[in-house]
Amino acid sequence: MIFSAAASPSVLGWDILVETAQDLAILSLGATGAIFDNARVEQAFGSNSALLVISLIAIELIFSSIIVFARAKVARESQSLAGGTMVLFLGFLTLGFTAGALVWAHAHGS
Repeated sequence: MIFSAAASPSVLGWDILVETAQDLAILSLGATGAIFDNARVEQAFGSNSALLVISLIAIELIFSSIIVFARAKVARESQSLAGGTMVLFLGFLTLGFTAGALVWAHAHGS
């Protein structure tokens, strides 16, 4: 977000929040795959590990599609800071799901 604002000050506002939300969603999708490749995480979730990773990725893809839809449709019609903040929250939420799974696995793993 800081690099985008520095490179193009005219982008400041709603669009930079949505761009940051997209970046967070992409980061969380990649991190989810990497986290569940860890043997300790797999052991913590046991036989439900594959089901959990598929569910997390599905949720993250749904949130990602909402972010992309918001950028494509709503950004053209209304560029409110509240709308951008809500979309940014979805981006943080996707990353929070991934981080939550990692924290839970390390707290409950053997």
